[in-house]
Amino acid sequence: METDFNDIQQLWQSQKASNFDIQGLISGLKKTEEKQRKERIAIAIITPSTLVFLFAVMPWGESKAILLSLLVIAAAMLWVGWLSFSSALKPSDDSESFSNKAYIETQLTKLKQRYKIAGTYMYFYAFLLAAAINVAYFVLLEPLSATIRISAHLGLTVMIFVVMHISIRRRIKKYDQSLKPIMEQLEKMLLELKQ
Repeated sequence: METDFNDIQQLWQSQKASNFDIQGLISGLKKTEEKQRKERIAIAIITPSTLVFLFAVMPWGESKAILLSLLVIAAAMLWVGWLSFSSALKPSDDSESFSNKAYIETQLTKLKQRYKIAGTYMYFYAFLLAAAINVAYFVLLEPLSATIRISAHLGLTVMIFVVMHISIRRRIKKYDQSLKPIMEQLEKMLLELKQ
């Protein structure tokens, strides 16, 4: 570890490392850590609250389809929570951490995972929510005419996907502004460490 730190220190003193802003990198990672911490707290509060509310309000005892719907919603919410918790960054308190190649690789992997969650997994989450809610609505709206039921299902599905698509695009745009520069700096540091 000491030799790794010495290598990094020599690297920073050379011309190659002049474009690294280690304090800016640490600051960016700390901001990202703080945002992720708040997100995890919100997930830890919202997920159980939502599930308790849904199981209290929905007549899941009357229909296996509604119970299945609630279980799919619960599984989807828990899965997204797990994804968020598993992509948490490690604390970045000082520049010594950046002398460790494994630390840099771990941080970079977790940041890339955040992009994958936003860009890929959230669409699957939207699909699970839409399917589960439509199953529940299929049972709950049974007394209504077929036209109203189909309209409700289509409207709900379109609304879920439009809202999710807009929020995913916003999230990715924020990540492009905040995470991408950090990822690029970490990738440059890895390249320099490998040489």
